[in-house]
Amino acid sequence: MLRKGRFRHRLLDDEFFKQHSDSLYSCLTPFVNLWKQGFLSDPEISSIYVLIFAVFRRPQDFLGGEIKELPKLGLPSSLPMSDLQRLFESNAPTFLKSNKQITKVFSQQNLLDGFSRFSWRSIPFSANRSLIYWALGKYTLQIRQDIPTPDEVLRMQCSGTRCISLLTDPHHLRGYIEEGRDPWGFLIHDLIHADHFFFDSQKAKAQIIFCQKLQKIWQLQSLKEMRKNDPQFEKEFHYLMSDMNSVPLHLLKTFKAILLGYFKRKEGLSFSQSLSEKSEELFENFLLECLEVWDLNSNVKQAILRLNTNSYLGESDGILLTATFTNEINDDIEIEA
Repeated sequence: MLRKGRFRHRLLDDEFFKQHSDSLYSCLTPFVNLWKQGFLSDPEISSIYVLIFAVFRRPQDFLGGEIKELPKLGLPSSLPMSDLQRLFESNAPTFLKSNKQITKVFSQQNLLDGFSRFSWRSIPFSANRSLIYWALGKYTLQIRQDIPTPDEVLRMQCSGTRCISLLTDPHHLRGYIEEGRDPWGFLIHDLIHADHFFFDSQKAKAQIIFCQKLQKIWQLQSLKEMRKNDPQFEKEFHYLMSDMNSVPLHLLKTFKAILLGYFKRKEGLSFSQSLSEKSEELFENFLLECLEVWDLNSNVKQAILRLNTNSYLGESDGILLTATFTNEINDDIEIEA
């Protein structure tokens, strides 16, 4: 019943926006206004956003089967559900009126209960879980009405927060696309990443610590020069710091691989070729500079240097590095503006 497989970046095509952008805006705007006035919570307006796009896309079958894996909120809606349904129907186009699946959602005790009870077509289970756990206070999420920069996402993650981009301006709803995503896809993407970030508490702690360490080196002059000289390196580093969720070892291995890729491109080598002795020394010196900033003990530094090499000590290095990146989070870190 739960959807598996990779989430597509773009859920809606250009023709969808040509047909529906004006109606989408008309449907969304009254709810966005209620949210801005404080009558709807952040999880509620996000669930309305998902609902409206979902029903426009597949009006007759946007809901899947029932699920039992998620708790129901057990809380009343901020506003009566019957009033919310009337508001939707008064602003929806004719083809969406008297829709049985929409009634199923609005007949729940709370808007979010529609996501705890049903699977939704084209929406992975992790997005449902983010909405529910956000409403329950288990996930710390912050709505943005724009698309934050990687630097902004990194700062948020350093403090244990993930962003949710709720794009509601008319130009967004005409098919605004960035990195291959439509506005609905952006919100779903953010909900998926929120679940990947928070669901496993130890993994969440490790990601926060890792982000704090990346923040410490982000303004290194040597790293600034590398970002300036190699757009691919900057793009890969942006992905690492704002769009990657994983365990400590994978994060560290990726960090080293991105650095190594920079030095190999600089020398005109393929990734399978070995660096010259001089470039190898430059690579190791820069890595050591980063590790010094991270204030790690010598055993941890050596374990990181061994990562992705034949000298890696396997389980013993893995245990050491995992423990290092699941220690107490530094709440006093200075976040760069």
